[in-house]
Amino acid sequence: MAKKNYQREDVLDNVIKLFWQQGYAASSIQQITKATGLKPGSIYHEFESKEGLFQAALARYAEFSINAVHQKMADAPSVNLAIKQILQDLVEQSKACDYCGCFLIKTQLELASQGNKLYQFASAQLANIELIYVDYLRKSHTEEQAKAYAAQLMTVIFGIRIYGYQADSANTINQTINALLPWLSA
Repeated sequence: MAKKNYQREDVLDNVIKLFWQQGYAASSIQQITKATGLKPGSIYHEFESKEGLFQAALARYAEFSINAVHQKMADAPSVNLAIKQILQDLVEQSKACDYCGCFLIKTQLELASQGNKLYQFASAQLANIELIYVDYLRKSHTEEQAKAYAAQLMTVIFGIRIYGYQADSANTINQTINALLPWLSA
């Protein structure tokens, strides 16, 4: 039996960009092999299918996103300041010429009409991120407020990630954040 000469995490890191930019349906196995440097047999052996590879890539992306939230929360003097910084980072990302939104949200949009396993997985990851915000917001708000604020925050994040494709949208996004999340300034 041939020895595995790749790291699973490296394969996922290499394929995330392809899937993130092109989506599930538009990413061919030829493009996947080019992005990963693996032969189709190795991909199917490690991930069982294109769907399995895509789900593993989504999971890795979600892990990075969750770790980034935890890091911002750890570095900031308050939850609200951390959230403001997270939102500002998203606005800054939207200014990039190669802006690509959020892999999880793009997956939801691409696969919503199918409601398949990948759609459900992306939705579950986003729901998990919302619960993480609820946990942090509970530190300074009631349970009910924390849930409401986390839902508002996720709605704004979704908006930033989609509206960010509009040219020169940063000022409008910042004004919208201030209008829709006045509790952040409290």
